[in-house]
Amino acid sequence: MIRSRSGLASLLGRLLVLLAGAWALQVQAAPDAALGRSKAQLCFACHGEQGIAVQPAVPHLAAQPALSLFYQMVQFRNQQRKGGGMETLVAGLSDADMRDIAAWFASQRPPPGQGGAQAERVARGQVLSQQQFCSSCHGARLQGQKHVPRLAGQAQDYFLTQLRNIRSGARVDMDGTMGSAARGLSDEDIEALAAYAASLD
Repeated sequence: MIRSRSGLASLLGRLLVLLAGAWALQVQAAPDAALGRSKAQLCFACHGEQGIAVQPAVPHLAAQPALSLFYQMVQFRNQQRKGGGMETLVAGLSDADMRDIAAWFASQRPPPGQGGAQAERVARGQVLSQQQFCSSCHGARLQGQKHVPRLAGQAQDYFLTQLRNIRSGARVDMDGTMGSAARGLSDEDIEALAAYAASLD
């Protein structure tokens, strides 16, 4: 039994702290990949249900770091990035929706390495990747990490277009790192890097 106003105030204060904590946990609930699958139905037409694109100019999303996918969707939603009608498709998504969708694609098996590229071009791409220190951000096997996208197994047509756009400034990267790295690359360099990344399993 509470015998004073100060005791009541103390109890109310503790209750408010507990409620605030519960609200914060609810807001920051872990992403739900299964729920993300149901929210990603429109994505499947181009990116495939398992995140393997069905068109050559469309990126594979399978096994991409969830944070990277989330940031890309935010950029499309905020009109900081444009392309493929994505800015329209994500316009009505909440942050929670995008985190769930990102969790779904991140949980899928990565795309297999794509054969058929010339061995000489792949080898040149590997050397360029080392010279450009690509692994320092994208990971030792270009598998991506945190907010940095996976390049391994990525569709070559998409890779070529995006790296050329970054080089020209048509696509702005988050902190300028990629713009600086791409500025000195020739078209042949970009083709070699695309072939190398695509070959990685």
